[in-house]
Amino acid sequence: MSDFQEHVEKLNVRGIIMASLMTAFGLVVALAWKDAINALVASIIPDSDNGSLLSMFITAVAVTVLVTVLAATALKANRRLEQSWDRVNDLWEKDEDEGEPQEKADRAS
Repeated sequence: MSDFQEHVEKLNVRGIIMASLMTAFGLVVALAWKDAINALVASIIPDSDNGSLLSMFITAVAVTVLVTVLAATALKANRRLEQSWDRVNDLWEKDEDEGEPQEKADRAS
């Protein structure tokens, strides 16, 4: 295995990217949908003002559900990518192992 591959595995780049992605999802969803969800809650509970405790809790639950679905989808995609990556690595190692006897024979002659 090359030094580059060893360093990449030690850094766990995919894990860092997934953590950053989850954080970005949470922030974007909370900011982008805040007003829309507040308006929806206000239409469901017409007597509540914009800052009522009940409407804040309903908004928080709605955002949590949305972020959870996005996070689960991203994690599932990451698992699929890891499985694909493992298959590619296995094929790569298999090709390298099969090529070794020929390379040794070429060097010997």
